[in-house]
Amino acid sequence: MEFKVLKKTLFFLVMLSGWVLIQSCDPVEEEVSTNPAHQLIFSSDTVRFDTLLSSVGSITRRFRIYNPHKNAIEIDRLALGQTNASPYTLTVNGVKGKTFEKEIIFGKDSLMVLVEVFIDPTDEDMPYLVKDSVQVEYNQNASDVKLVAWGQDAYFLDREVVECDVTWTAGKPYVLYDTVLVAAGCQLTVEPGARIFIDNNSALAIGGTLKIQGTAEDKVIIRNTRFDAGYDVAPGQWNSILFLEGSKDNIIDHADIKNGVIGLRVGSPDDDVDYDLIVSNTSIGHMSSAGILAFTSDIYVFNTEVFNCQSELVGNYLGGNYKYEHCTFSNAPSLYTREVTSVVLSDYISLGDGSTLSEDLSVELVNSIIWGEEDEELSIYSSGASNVTIALHDNIIRSANEDWVTLGNDISQERNYPEFHVPAFYDYQIDSLSPARGKAIASEISLDLIGTLRDTMPDLGAYERKDSLP
Repeated sequence: MEFKVLKKTLFFLVMLSGWVLIQSCDPVEEEVSTNPAHQLIFSSDTVRFDTLLSSVGSITRRFRIYNPHKNAIEIDRLALGQTNASPYTLTVNGVKGKTFEKEIIFGKDSLMVLVEVFIDPTDEDMPYLVKDSVQVEYNQNASDVKLVAWGQDAYFLDREVVECDVTWTAGKPYVLYDTVLVAAGCQLTVEPGARIFIDNNSALAIGGTLKIQGTAEDKVIIRNTRFDAGYDVAPGQWNSILFLEGSKDNIIDHADIKNGVIGLRVGSPDDDVDYDLIVSNTSIGHMSSAGILAFTSDIYVFNTEVFNCQSELVGNYLGGNYKYEHCTFSNAPSLYTREVTSVVLSDYISLGDGSTLSEDLSVELVNSIIWGEEDEELSIYSSGASNVTIALHDNIIRSANEDWVTLGNDISQERNYPEFHVPAFYDYQIDSLSPARGKAIASEISLDLIGTLRDTMPDLGAYERKDSLP
């Protein structure tokens, strides 16, 4: 009995001494080393921001500081080089600031540093460099991570009515928030090289007249307000260019229109067949809905490409008068699963109560390419209640519909039949062996989308083949 009591006592003493030992000794990874030879590792030596609009905060970039040693290291000071004057802000352990002290990184652990930048306007037309650094001091060591951003001043329009007969020029871009309106009876002229950046859920509405006058060398750029990597092809970043009823005499020439929900949304019914919108030498792409969506409108489009849209590339509904000449419409490759064909022509729309509205429809589509990843990429719908006139000839169409051949078109369902140059990167120029070569009928459109002279046997689509292509 005494032996058992002694055994239990000894066991208790051993456990107690072990507990005391544990409590009296910190884990190795929490013991702070002051050895200058123990150096930290940085995930990057430079944090870069793409071009940022002045007066608009940036996205958050980040880098990590790694402690590869078994002991902890205390950072004496972590601070921006310009301290309080810096346009940058840091976040360390959930706290925002410009300067931090006594930050400990345990052994085999890391510290994440978040970086943001807010750039004050400087009234400069061209992008300008904004630099600073994050300086880190520890154990008699000093390291730094460079911070680099480009700032861009701009004219900001927030839910405004544009002054009548105003001109937007190259230089500082125009940034649109909410809906910016060109009122009825007024004209907005956009000169070569101008840039229009439209923010999320925002639109440019045209009640009067829009004249975009770019050139092959200086196109007018219309896109979203984000410039960081990947957002150049990200769809749905703004709403649309919206042409309202009564809008007329609109011209879009040599423009790049990207990253919206609907590129051009046209609803300008009137009593004549004069074109209320002429689109030429223009590229429209990366739309989360449609490229050109029109209702009972009069539109002429030539030397234009429309690509990578979740719904229609071109949708003409409820009749209207349309002409498409030397255009390339391609939804290949497509980032989306679609429920409609790339090109839809219809004399009617269906209403929520099951009834339909219809108007006369006239469409001429010639010397063009209609392509995509669906077996059928062209749909024509007629209600039977209106006059429908379709002139569809000398085109390449992704289809198995022999009716298109009878009308003088080339049909195929072969995946790469048009032989685009690099469709994976949305390059829809044609290769040397493309069946589109020399198949177009002569027209008065002597130059292609990028200003190449068409020869006596012109090519289908928006591009004339240049044999100098790689």
